[in-house]
Amino acid sequence: MASLTKIRGRALLPLYDWPEYHAQTDALWARIREAARDDGLDLPTKIEHRNHNVSAWMEGGLVFSQLCGSPWYRHHREHARYLASSVLALDGAPAGHYYSHVIVRSDSSLNALVDLGQKRGARFAYNESDSQSGVHCLRAYMNIDAQIARGVHSGGHRHSIDAVLAGEADFAAIDACSFRLYDALFPARVNGLRILAQTPLRPAPVLITSAELEGGVARRLQRAVLNALSGPDVSQAHYAFIGAVDLGVAPYAVFEHDLRARPAPIEGRSTKGTFTRSKDHSGL
Repeated sequence: MASLTKIRGRALLPLYDWPEYHAQTDALWARIREAARDDGLDLPTKIEHRNHNVSAWMEGGLVFSQLCGSPWYRHHREHARYLASSVLALDGAPAGHYYSHVIVRSDSSLNALVDLGQKRGARFAYNESDSQSGVHCLRAYMNIDAQIARGVHSGGHRHSIDAVLAGEADFAAIDACSFRLYDALFPARVNGLRILAQTPLRPAPVLITSAELEGGVARRLQRAVLNALSGPDVSQAHYAFIGAVDLGVAPYAVFEHDLRARPAPIEGRSTKGTFTRSKDHSGL
């Protein structure tokens, strides 16, 4: 084999790299490294397992990462090159697409999306304020900025679920992949929840590299990612991120529309609230 082109920098899979699933993300990275070596690229040996503010996170020295499609398209696509779209093991979601579950406690009096926008005092748990799956997916249904102002900032989807279960919040929008991962870990807890609604399909989180990576090398990396994360043998037990597909950039323009969806505010509601923040920023 000809000499390998060494690519050094950060490699991460932060959106679903929960501590309980490090082995699964390590296995996916190993597949990508092997496919890259077949294409003449020597990628970093390991991915980094560390917490990130993933809804807006971006920094230099990036080789590979995964990012929520909305902030990527609106803020980062000029310096974060698209490689592929995530394929998630979700019923009713075509490859490269996903949705969120709107959840409440099983004994909640909330029964429809309209209740969330109209019931005085219903509190919202959200992972990050610029998250598509946790926030922007609800903009068409309620004054989400008012909900954020008095809501519970959890720092991650799994923590938003915990906040609803603990009664610290009344509802949350949870990326369905994160919900599936949580269900696999804590099925007894999930029995205390009810899925109130499912949000419309949207393009799934993107897999990215730095735009500073030379074009030919970036195309080889993209090819390696798609080759490594395609096929029926990629799936791992209880892990919902199962592959990659090339949707291209154009489908992500829908997130501009989602951000502009702002229904009229509901009168007579307080905008004051208590904010909490978790130190763990894993999740979209």
